[in-house]
Amino acid sequence: MIPIVLFILVCTICYFLVKKNHEYWEKRGVVGPKPSFLVGNVGKSFILQASPGEIYTEIYRKYKNASVVGLFRSETPILLVRDPELLKEITIKSFQHFRDNDIDVDKKHDPLFGRNPFALRGDEWKTVRGQLTPGFTSGKMKWLYSYLETNAKKMVEFLQRVPETSYEAKELSLRFTLNNVGDAVFGIEGKCFEEENSEFRKLSKEFLSPGSYGVIMIFLATLFPPITKIFPLRFVTKSVEKKLTNLVSDALKYRKDNNIVRNDFMHILSQLKQTCEGFTDLDVTAHAAGFFGDGSETSAMVLSFVLYQLSVNPDPQSKLRDEVTKAFEKNNNNLPYEVVQDLAYLEAVIQETLRIQPPIHSLQKLCTKNFTWTLKETNKPLVIEKGTPIIIPMLALQRDEEHFEDPESFHPERFLGKNRENIKKCTYMPFGEGPRACLGQRFGLLQIKVGLAYIIKNFELTLNKKTKLPLKYDPTNVLITPIGGLWLDFKKIE
Repeated sequence: MIPIVLFILVCTICYFLVKKNHEYWEKRGVVGPKPSFLVGNVGKSFILQASPGEIYTEIYRKYKNASVVGLFRSETPILLVRDPELLKEITIKSFQHFRDNDIDVDKKHDPLFGRNPFALRGDEWKTVRGQLTPGFTSGKMKWLYSYLETNAKKMVEFLQRVPETSYEAKELSLRFTLNNVGDAVFGIEGKCFEEENSEFRKLSKEFLSPGSYGVIMIFLATLFPPITKIFPLRFVTKSVEKKLTNLVSDALKYRKDNNIVRNDFMHILSQLKQTCEGFTDLDVTAHAAGFFGDGSETSAMVLSFVLYQLSVNPDPQSKLRDEVTKAFEKNNNNLPYEVVQDLAYLEAVIQETLRIQPPIHSLQKLCTKNFTWTLKETNKPLVIEKGTPIIIPMLALQRDEEHFEDPESFHPERFLGKNRENIKKCTYMPFGEGPRACLGQRFGLLQIKVGLAYIIKNFELTLNKKTKLPLKYDPTNVLITPIGGLWLDFKKIE
Protein backbone atom coordinates (compact mmCIF):
# COMPACT_ATOMS: atom_id res chain seq x y z
CA MET A 1 0.00 0.00 0.00
CA ILE A 2 2.78 2.42 0.96
CA PRO A 3 4.65 2.07 -2.40
CA ILE A 4 1.41 2.88 -4.25
CA VAL A 5 0.85 5.99 -2.13
CA LEU A 6 4.47 7.10 -2.69
CA PHE A 7 4.09 6.55 -6.42
CA ILE A 8 0.91 8.64 -6.55
CA LEU A 9 2.59 11.35 -4.45
CA VAL A 10 5.63 11.51 -6.73
CA CYS A 11 3.43 11.63 -9.83
CA THR A 12 1.34 14.43 -8.31
CA ILE A 13 4.43 16.48 -7.45
CA CYS A 14 5.84 15.95 -10.94
CA TYR A 15 2.54 16.99 -12.49
CA PHE A 16 2.41 20.27 -10.59
CA LEU A 17 6.09 21.01 -11.29
CA VAL A 18 5.57 20.45 -15.02
CA LYS A 19 2.39 22.53 -14.99
CA LYS A 20 4.21 25.36 -13.24
CA ASN A 21 7.06 25.14 -15.75
CA HIS A 22 4.57 25.35 -18.63
CA GLU A 23 3.51 28.78 -17.34
CA TYR A 24 7.01 30.13 -18.01
CA TRP A 25 6.22 32.07 -21.20
CA GLU A 26 2.67 33.01 -20.21
CA LYS A 27 4.01 34.81 -17.13
CA ARG A 28 6.35 36.79 -19.38
CA GLY A 29 3.61 37.86 -21.76
CA VAL A 30 4.84 35.69 -24.64
CA VAL A 31 2.30 33.88 -26.81
CA GLY A 32 2.73 30.28 -27.90
CA PRO A 33 1.02 26.91 -28.43
CA LYS A 34 0.14 24.77 -25.46
CA PRO A 35 2.91 22.23 -24.71
CA SER A 36 2.31 18.53 -24.10
CA PHE A 37 3.62 16.62 -21.09
CA LEU A 38 7.33 15.68 -21.43
CA VAL A 39 7.56 16.28 -25.22
CA GLY A 40 6.61 19.97 -25.15
CA ASN A 41 5.83 21.32 -28.63
CA VAL A 42 8.05 18.93 -30.57
CA GLY A 43 6.09 15.72 -30.08
CA LYS A 44 5.93 15.05 -33.83
CA SER A 45 9.72 14.77 -33.89
CA PHE A 46 9.74 12.11 -31.18
CA ILE A 47 7.51 9.92 -33.36
CA LEU A 48 9.40 10.89 -36.55
CA GLN A 49 6.45 12.64 -38.21
CA ALA A 50 8.34 15.91 -38.71
CA SER A 51 11.76 17.37 -38.02
CA PRO A 52 12.08 20.06 -35.33
CA GLY A 53 12.74 22.58 -38.12
CA GLU A 54 9.48 21.71 -39.86
CA ILE A 55 7.62 22.12 -36.57
CA TYR A 56 9.18 25.55 -36.01
CA THR A 57 8.22 26.60 -39.55
CA GLU A 58 4.61 25.58 -38.94
CA ILE A 59 4.48 27.50 -35.65
CA TYR A 60 6.12 30.57 -37.23
CA ARG A 61 3.34 30.72 -39.82
CA LYS A 62 0.59 30.29 -37.24
CA TYR A 63 1.65 33.26 -35.10
CA LYS A 64 1.80 35.95 -37.80
CA ASN A 65 1.29 38.88 -35.44
CA ALA A 66 3.90 37.88 -32.88
CA SER A 67 7.52 39.05 -32.81
CA VAL A 68 8.48 36.04 -30.66
CA VAL A 69 6.78 32.74 -29.81
CA GLY A 70 7.33 30.84 -26.56
CA LEU A 71 7.79 27.08 -26.98
CA PHE A 72 8.97 24.04 -25.08
CA ARG A 73 11.49 21.54 -26.38
CA SER A 74 10.62 18.68 -24.07
CA GLU A 75 10.41 20.59 -20.78
CA THR A 76 12.94 23.29 -21.72
CA PRO A 77 11.52 26.76 -22.52
CA ILE A 78 12.81 27.96 -25.90
CA LEU A 79 12.13 31.17 -27.81
CA LEU A 80 11.33 31.24 -31.53
CA VAL A 81 12.15 34.68 -32.96
CA ARG A 82 10.11 36.14 -35.84
CA ASP A 83 11.18 39.80 -35.64
CA PRO A 84 14.11 40.63 -38.00
CA GLU A 85 15.15 43.52 -35.74
CA LEU A 86 15.53 41.19 -32.77
CA LEU A 87 17.36 38.68 -34.97
CA LYS A 88 19.78 41.45 -35.92
CA GLU A 89 20.42 42.06 -32.21
CA ILE A 90 20.94 38.35 -31.57
CA THR A 91 23.29 37.67 -34.46
CA ILE A 92 25.13 41.00 -34.82
CA LYS A 93 24.50 44.01 -32.57
CA SER A 94 24.23 42.21 -29.21
CA PHE A 95 26.21 39.15 -30.22
CA GLN A 96 27.96 38.95 -26.83
CA HIS A 97 24.60 38.05 -25.28
CA PHE A 98 24.08 35.16 -27.74
CA ARG A 99 27.55 34.06 -28.76
CA ASP A 100 27.15 30.26 -28.48
CA ASN A 101 25.30 27.68 -30.54
CA ASP A 102 22.90 25.47 -28.60
CA ILE A 103 24.99 22.33 -28.68
CA ASP A 104 27.28 20.92 -26.00
CA VAL A 105 30.02 18.51 -27.07
CA ASP A 106 32.58 16.95 -24.74
CA LYS A 107 35.97 17.22 -26.46
CA LYS A 108 37.35 14.38 -24.38
CA HIS A 109 34.57 12.07 -25.53
CA ASP A 110 34.39 13.35 -29.13
CA PRO A 111 37.75 14.98 -29.90
CA LEU A 112 37.00 15.76 -33.56
CA PHE A 113 33.52 17.31 -33.51
CA GLY A 114 34.27 18.83 -30.12
CA ARG A 115 36.93 21.00 -31.81
CA ASN A 116 34.67 22.07 -34.67
CA PRO A 117 34.01 25.85 -34.55
CA PHE A 118 30.28 25.12 -34.73
CA ALA A 119 30.43 23.29 -31.40
CA LEU A 120 33.02 25.44 -29.60
CA ARG A 121 31.90 28.06 -27.11
CA GLY A 122 33.07 31.35 -25.62
CA ASP A 123 36.67 32.47 -25.93
CA GLU A 124 37.76 29.09 -27.27
CA TRP A 125 35.45 29.54 -30.26
CA LYS A 126 36.78 33.07 -30.81
CA THR A 127 40.40 31.87 -30.80
CA VAL A 128 39.82 29.01 -33.24
CA ARG A 129 37.66 31.16 -35.53
CA GLY A 130 40.49 33.70 -35.70
CA GLN A 131 42.99 30.96 -36.54
CA LEU A 132 40.92 29.48 -39.38
CA THR A 133 39.49 32.64 -40.97
CA PRO A 134 42.63 33.50 -43.03
CA GLY A 135 42.21 30.17 -44.82
CA PHE A 136 38.99 31.38 -46.48
CA THR A 137 40.07 34.65 -48.10
CA SER A 138 39.35 35.33 -51.78
CA GLY A 139 43.07 34.88 -52.43
CA LYS A 140 43.00 31.37 -50.96
CA MET A 141 39.91 30.55 -53.03
CA LYS A 142 41.75 31.58 -56.17
CA TRP A 143 44.55 29.13 -55.23
CA LEU A 144 42.04 26.29 -55.08
CA TYR A 145 40.00 27.18 -58.15
CA SER A 146 41.95 25.04 -60.63
CA TYR A 147 41.14 21.90 -58.59
CA LEU A 148 37.42 22.74 -58.64
CA GLU A 149 37.40 23.40 -62.38
CA THR A 150 39.23 20.13 -63.10
CA ASN A 151 36.64 18.20 -61.10
CA ALA A 152 33.79 20.04 -62.85
CA LYS A 153 35.18 18.81 -66.18
CA LYS A 154 35.40 15.28 -64.77
CA MET A 155 31.75 15.53 -63.75
CA VAL A 156 30.73 16.45 -67.30
CA GLU A 157 32.76 13.56 -68.71
CA PHE A 158 31.14 11.21 -66.17
CA LEU A 159 27.62 12.26 -67.22
CA GLN A 160 28.53 11.84 -70.88
CA ARG A 161 29.63 8.24 -70.43
CA VAL A 162 26.97 6.88 -68.04
CA PRO A 163 24.50 4.67 -69.96
CA GLU A 164 21.36 6.25 -68.47
CA THR A 165 20.29 9.86 -69.07
CA SER A 166 18.75 10.09 -65.58
CA TYR A 167 20.80 10.53 -62.44
CA GLU A 168 20.15 11.40 -58.79
CA ALA A 169 21.28 15.00 -58.31
CA LYS A 170 22.56 14.67 -54.73
CA GLU A 171 24.67 11.61 -55.59
CA LEU A 172 26.17 13.38 -58.61
CA SER A 173 26.82 16.53 -56.60
CA LEU A 174 28.40 14.59 -53.75
CA ARG A 175 30.85 12.86 -56.08
CA PHE A 176 31.87 16.31 -57.29
CA THR A 177 32.22 17.91 -53.83
CA LEU A 178 34.08 14.89 -52.41
CA ASN A 179 36.61 15.17 -55.23
CA ASN A 180 36.98 18.87 -54.38
CA VAL A 181 37.55 18.10 -50.71
CA GLY A 182 40.12 15.47 -51.63
CA ASP A 183 42.08 17.99 -53.69
CA ALA A 184 41.52 21.14 -51.64
CA VAL A 185 41.88 19.68 -48.14
CA PHE A 186 43.86 16.45 -48.21
CA GLY A 187 45.83 16.85 -51.43
CA ILE A 188 44.70 13.47 -52.78
CA GLU A 189 42.44 12.33 -55.61
CA GLY A 190 38.96 11.37 -54.44
CA LYS A 191 38.40 9.24 -57.59
CA CYS A 192 34.65 9.50 -57.10
CA PHE A 193 33.95 9.66 -60.84
CA GLU A 194 36.40 6.91 -61.72
CA GLU A 195 35.36 4.37 -59.06
CA GLU A 196 31.80 3.43 -58.17
CA ASN A 197 32.59 3.14 -54.47
CA SER A 198 35.91 4.88 -53.85
CA GLU A 199 37.47 5.05 -50.40
CA PHE A 200 36.41 8.69 -50.13
CA ARG A 201 32.81 7.84 -50.99
CA LYS A 202 32.75 5.00 -48.45
CA LEU A 203 34.09 7.33 -45.76
CA SER A 204 31.41 9.87 -46.63
CA LYS A 205 28.66 7.25 -46.32
CA GLU A 206 29.91 6.28 -42.89
CA PHE A 207 30.36 9.88 -41.78
CA LEU A 208 27.35 12.02 -42.76
CA SER A 209 25.04 10.21 -45.19
CA PRO A 210 21.32 9.99 -44.28
CA GLY A 211 20.80 7.32 -41.64
CA SER A 212 24.46 7.27 -40.60
CA TYR A 213 25.42 7.26 -36.92
CA GLY A 214 26.64 10.87 -37.03
CA VAL A 215 23.42 12.19 -38.56
CA ILE A 216 21.27 10.35 -36.01
CA MET A 217 23.37 11.69 -33.12
CA ILE A 218 23.06 15.25 -34.42
CA PHE A 219 19.29 14.76 -34.69
CA LEU A 220 19.06 13.58 -31.07
CA ALA A 221 21.17 16.51 -29.86
CA THR A 222 19.01 18.96 -31.83
CA LEU A 223 15.80 17.49 -30.44
CA PHE A 224 17.02 17.18 -26.85
CA PRO A 225 20.39 18.95 -26.22
CA PRO A 226 20.60 17.99 -22.49
CA ILE A 227 21.09 14.37 -23.64
CA THR A 228 24.73 15.23 -24.42
CA LYS A 229 25.27 15.91 -20.69
CA ILE A 230 23.39 12.85 -19.48
CA PHE A 231 24.88 10.49 -22.07
CA PRO A 232 27.97 11.94 -23.79
CA LEU A 233 27.41 11.31 -27.50
CA ARG A 234 29.97 10.83 -30.23
CA PHE A 235 29.01 12.60 -33.44
CA VAL A 236 32.11 11.14 -35.11
CA THR A 237 32.45 7.38 -34.58
CA LYS A 238 35.76 5.88 -33.53
CA SER A 239 35.97 4.16 -36.91
CA VAL A 240 35.61 7.45 -38.84
CA GLU A 241 37.94 9.19 -36.40
CA LYS A 242 40.62 6.55 -36.98
CA LYS A 243 40.28 6.73 -40.77
CA LEU A 244 40.45 10.53 -40.82
CA THR A 245 43.41 10.53 -38.43
CA ASN A 246 45.30 8.10 -40.67
CA LEU A 247 44.39 10.12 -43.75
CA VAL A 248 45.77 13.33 -42.24
CA SER A 249 48.86 11.67 -40.76
CA ASP A 250 49.75 10.04 -44.08
CA ALA A 251 49.25 13.29 -45.98
CA LEU A 252 51.43 15.31 -43.58
CA LYS A 253 54.16 12.66 -43.50
CA TYR A 254 54.26 12.37 -47.30
CA ARG A 255 54.60 16.13 -47.68
CA LYS A 256 57.34 16.34 -45.08
CA ASP A 257 59.32 13.38 -46.45
CA ASN A 258 59.12 14.67 -50.02
CA ASN A 259 59.47 18.38 -49.22
CA ILE A 260 56.10 19.16 -50.86
CA VAL A 261 54.38 22.51 -50.39
CA ARG A 262 50.85 22.58 -51.79
CA ASN A 263 48.44 25.52 -51.66
CA ASP A 264 45.51 23.86 -49.92
CA PHE A 265 43.79 23.69 -46.54
CA MET A 266 46.14 21.01 -45.24
CA HIS A 267 49.08 23.38 -45.75
CA ILE A 268 47.22 26.12 -43.86
CA LEU A 269 46.49 23.74 -40.97
CA SER A 270 50.08 22.49 -40.85
CA GLN A 271 51.26 26.13 -40.70
CA LEU A 272 48.89 26.77 -37.78
CA LYS A 273 50.45 23.81 -35.98
CA GLN A 274 53.86 25.49 -36.27
CA THR A 275 52.78 29.04 -35.36
CA CYS A 276 49.96 28.64 -32.83
CA GLU A 277 50.73 27.42 -29.34
CA GLY A 278 48.62 24.43 -28.37
CA PHE A 279 47.55 23.66 -31.95
CA THR A 280 48.20 19.92 -32.21
CA ASP A 281 47.93 17.07 -34.72
CA LEU A 282 44.48 16.41 -33.25
CA ASP A 283 43.42 19.96 -34.09
CA VAL A 284 44.68 19.50 -37.65
CA THR A 285 42.62 16.32 -37.99
CA ALA A 286 39.54 17.88 -36.36
CA HIS A 287 39.46 20.85 -38.74
CA ALA A 288 40.20 18.65 -41.75
CA ALA A 289 37.21 16.55 -40.65
CA GLY A 290 35.11 19.72 -40.43
CA PHE A 291 36.11 20.66 -43.97
CA PHE A 292 35.31 17.11 -45.07
CA GLY A 293 31.77 17.26 -43.72
CA ASP A 294 30.83 20.86 -44.45
CA GLY A 295 32.62 21.04 -47.79
CA SER A 296 31.07 17.88 -49.19
CA GLU A 297 27.66 17.06 -47.71
CA THR A 298 26.20 20.56 -47.29
CA SER A 299 27.47 21.90 -50.62
CA ALA A 300 26.26 18.78 -52.43
CA MET A 301 22.78 19.22 -51.00
CA VAL A 302 22.67 22.86 -52.10
CA LEU A 303 23.93 22.07 -55.62
CA SER A 304 21.38 19.28 -55.99
CA PHE A 305 18.55 21.67 -55.11
CA VAL A 306 19.87 24.25 -57.61
CA LEU A 307 19.78 21.59 -60.34
CA TYR A 308 16.28 20.59 -59.24
CA GLN A 309 14.99 24.17 -59.34
CA LEU A 310 16.39 24.70 -62.83
CA SER A 311 14.84 21.43 -64.03
CA VAL A 312 11.34 22.63 -63.03
CA ASN A 313 11.92 26.25 -64.12
CA PRO A 314 12.97 26.14 -67.79
CA ASP A 315 13.03 29.92 -68.39
CA PRO A 316 15.65 30.64 -65.68
CA GLN A 317 17.55 27.59 -66.93
CA SER A 318 17.71 29.01 -70.47
CA LYS A 319 18.68 32.45 -69.20
CA LEU A 320 21.48 30.98 -67.09
CA ARG A 321 22.74 28.82 -69.97
CA ASP A 322 22.91 31.89 -72.19
CA GLU A 323 24.98 33.81 -69.61
CA VAL A 324 27.34 30.89 -68.97
CA THR A 325 27.79 29.96 -72.64
CA LYS A 326 28.74 33.53 -73.55
CA ALA A 327 31.29 33.56 -70.72
CA PHE A 328 32.89 30.36 -72.03
CA GLU A 329 32.96 31.67 -75.60
CA LYS A 330 34.69 34.90 -74.56
CA ASN A 331 37.41 32.94 -72.72
CA ASN A 332 38.38 30.26 -75.25
CA ASN A 333 36.00 27.68 -73.75
CA ASN A 334 37.43 28.19 -70.27
CA LEU A 335 35.93 29.79 -67.18
CA PRO A 336 38.58 31.70 -65.18
CA TYR A 337 38.09 32.43 -61.48
CA GLU A 338 37.41 36.16 -62.00
CA VAL A 339 34.87 35.43 -64.72
CA VAL A 340 32.79 32.93 -62.73
CA GLN A 341 32.71 35.36 -59.82
CA ASP A 342 31.23 38.07 -62.09
CA LEU A 343 28.35 35.98 -63.45
CA ALA A 344 25.44 37.83 -61.84
CA TYR A 345 22.63 35.52 -62.91
CA LEU A 346 24.58 32.43 -61.84
CA GLU A 347 24.94 33.98 -58.39
CA ALA A 348 21.25 34.94 -58.32
CA VAL A 349 20.11 31.41 -59.24
CA ILE A 350 22.10 29.95 -56.34
CA GLN A 351 20.94 32.58 -53.86
CA GLU A 352 17.29 32.12 -54.84
CA THR A 353 17.63 28.37 -54.37
CA LEU A 354 19.15 28.97 -50.95
CA ARG A 355 16.17 31.18 -50.11
CA ILE A 356 13.64 28.48 -50.94
CA GLN A 357 15.71 25.52 -49.75
CA PRO A 358 18.45 26.54 -47.30
CA PRO A 359 20.71 23.73 -46.03
CA ILE A 360 18.81 23.59 -42.72
CA HIS A 361 15.36 24.70 -41.53
CA SER A 362 16.57 26.59 -38.48
CA LEU A 363 19.50 27.52 -36.28
CA GLN A 364 19.64 27.05 -32.51
CA LYS A 365 21.48 29.70 -30.51
CA LEU A 366 21.93 30.09 -26.75
CA CYS A 367 21.48 33.19 -24.64
CA THR A 368 24.79 33.57 -22.78
CA LYS A 369 23.93 36.77 -20.89
CA ASN A 370 20.56 38.22 -19.85
CA PHE A 371 19.12 40.44 -22.58
CA THR A 372 16.10 42.78 -22.48
CA TRP A 373 13.98 43.51 -25.53
CA THR A 374 10.77 45.52 -25.84
CA LEU A 375 8.08 43.48 -27.58
CA LYS A 376 6.40 45.42 -30.40
CA GLU A 377 2.98 43.86 -29.88
CA THR A 378 2.76 44.73 -26.15
CA ASN A 379 5.34 47.52 -25.81
CA LYS A 380 6.53 45.72 -22.67
CA PRO A 381 10.05 44.55 -21.89
CA LEU A 382 10.93 40.86 -22.18
CA VAL A 383 13.98 39.60 -20.31
CA ILE A 384 15.55 36.72 -22.22
CA GLU A 385 17.33 34.82 -19.48
CA LYS A 386 20.80 33.35 -19.69
CA GLY A 387 20.62 29.73 -20.80
CA THR A 388 17.50 30.18 -22.94
CA PRO A 389 17.74 28.43 -26.34
CA ILE A 390 16.89 30.70 -29.28
CA ILE A 391 15.36 29.35 -32.50
CA ILE A 392 16.15 31.23 -35.72
CA PRO A 393 13.58 29.87 -38.24
CA MET A 394 15.52 30.57 -41.45
CA LEU A 395 13.33 28.67 -43.90
CA ALA A 396 10.15 30.24 -42.53
CA LEU A 397 11.63 33.75 -42.69
CA GLN A 398 12.84 33.24 -46.24
CA ARG A 399 9.42 32.00 -47.40
CA ASP A 400 7.44 34.68 -45.59
CA GLU A 401 5.29 36.76 -47.97
CA GLU A 402 5.83 39.74 -45.67
CA HIS A 403 9.50 39.73 -46.71
CA PHE A 404 9.38 38.16 -50.20
CA GLU A 405 6.60 38.59 -52.75
CA ASP A 406 5.22 35.29 -54.06
CA PRO A 407 7.71 33.45 -51.81
CA GLU A 408 7.08 29.92 -53.09
CA SER A 409 7.99 30.86 -56.68
CA PHE A 410 11.51 30.68 -58.10
CA HIS A 411 12.58 34.20 -59.18
CA PRO A 412 16.37 34.70 -59.31
CA GLU A 413 15.74 38.35 -60.21
CA ARG A 414 15.16 38.97 -56.49
CA PHE A 415 18.95 38.89 -56.14
CA LEU A 416 19.87 41.20 -59.01
CA GLY A 417 20.75 44.90 -58.69
CA LYS A 418 18.49 47.03 -56.52
CA ASN A 419 16.19 44.10 -55.80
CA ARG A 420 18.94 42.53 -53.72
CA GLU A 421 19.64 45.79 -51.93
CA ASN A 422 15.97 45.97 -50.88
CA ILE A 423 16.05 42.63 -49.02
CA LYS A 424 15.60 43.37 -45.32
CA LYS A 425 18.50 42.43 -43.07
CA CYS A 426 18.08 39.09 -41.26
CA THR A 427 15.18 37.92 -43.41
CA TYR A 428 17.64 36.06 -45.65
CA MET A 429 20.49 34.19 -43.98
CA PRO A 430 20.94 30.64 -45.32
CA PHE A 431 24.47 30.46 -43.85
CA GLY A 432 23.63 32.26 -40.61
CA GLU A 433 24.56 35.85 -39.88
CA GLY A 434 27.13 37.82 -37.90
CA PRO A 435 30.35 36.52 -36.32
CA ARG A 436 29.06 32.92 -36.21
CA ALA A 437 27.98 32.76 -39.85
CA CYS A 438 29.27 29.70 -41.72
CA LEU A 439 33.05 30.02 -42.02
CA GLY A 440 33.29 27.94 -45.18
CA GLN A 441 30.49 29.56 -47.18
CA ARG A 442 32.92 31.22 -49.63
CA PHE A 443 34.43 27.86 -50.58
CA GLY A 444 31.01 26.22 -50.70
CA LEU A 445 29.55 28.83 -53.02
CA LEU A 446 32.58 28.77 -55.29
CA GLN A 447 32.43 25.03 -55.90
CA ILE A 448 28.67 25.22 -56.47
CA LYS A 449 29.17 27.99 -59.04
CA VAL A 450 31.81 26.20 -61.08
CA GLY A 451 30.02 22.84 -60.94
CA LEU A 452 26.71 24.40 -61.97
CA ALA A 453 28.31 26.40 -64.79
CA TYR A 454 29.83 23.31 -66.39
CA ILE A 455 26.63 21.27 -66.08
CA ILE A 456 24.32 23.95 -67.48
CA LYS A 457 26.64 24.63 -70.42
CA ASN A 458 26.65 20.97 -71.45
CA PHE A 459 23.24 19.60 -70.43
CA GLU A 460 19.55 20.45 -70.55
CA LEU A 461 17.87 19.52 -67.26
CA THR A 462 14.39 18.10 -66.81
CA LEU A 463 12.69 16.39 -63.89
CA ASN A 464 12.64 12.59 -63.96
CA LYS A 465 9.44 10.78 -62.93
CA LYS A 466 11.36 8.94 -60.16
CA THR A 467 11.40 12.19 -58.14
CA LYS A 468 8.54 11.99 -55.65
CA LEU A 469 6.38 15.13 -55.67
CA PRO A 470 5.50 17.01 -53.58
CA LEU A 471 8.91 16.80 -51.94
CA LYS A 472 8.93 15.36 -48.42
CA TYR A 473 11.95 15.56 -46.15
CA ASP A 474 13.76 13.13 -43.86
CA PRO A 475 12.65 14.06 -40.31
CA THR A 476 15.86 12.67 -38.74
CA ASN A 477 18.31 14.66 -40.86
CA VAL A 478 19.36 18.16 -39.79
CA LEU A 479 20.05 18.99 -43.45
CA ILE A 480 16.94 19.42 -45.60
CA THR A 481 17.05 16.03 -47.31
CA PRO A 482 14.30 14.96 -49.76
CA ILE A 483 13.03 11.42 -49.29
CA GLY A 484 13.65 9.37 -52.43
CA GLY A 485 16.18 11.84 -53.82
CA LEU A 486 16.07 14.35 -56.67
CA TRP A 487 16.14 12.41 -59.95
CA LEU A 488 16.85 14.47 -63.06
CA ASP A 489 17.34 13.83 -66.77
CA PHE A 490 20.55 15.22 -68.29
CA LYS A 491 20.21 15.73 -72.06
CA LYS A 492 23.53 16.50 -73.73
CA ILE A 493 23.55 19.78 -75.67
CA GLU A 494 25.10 19.23 -79.10
